[in-house]
Amino acid sequence: MAETDPEGLADRLEDEADDLEHRSRELGQQTDDVSQEWERKRSDPAVPGAPPPAEDEDGAPPTGAPTGKGDDDRA
Repeated sequence: MAETDPEGLADRLEDEADDLEHRSRELGQQTDDVSQEWERKRSDPAVPGAPPPAEDEDGAPPTGAPTGKGDDDRA
C-alpha cells in the first residue's frame, strides 16, 4: 500500500536518508583503508605482483609505461 500520511512518509524517508548517509561514510572509510593498504603494498618490494608507483620522483612515468599514443589508441 502507498503511504498516505505525509508526516509518516517524511519520517520514513528521513530515516532512509540517514541510513544511506551512514552507509556512504562506511564505504568511504573502507575505500580509504583499501587505498592505504594498496599503497603500502606497492611500496614494499617483498609483495609480489604489486606494481611500482606510476611515477618516479621527478613526475615522469616509468620506462615502458603506456603513453596514450600509438597502438593503445583505437578508433
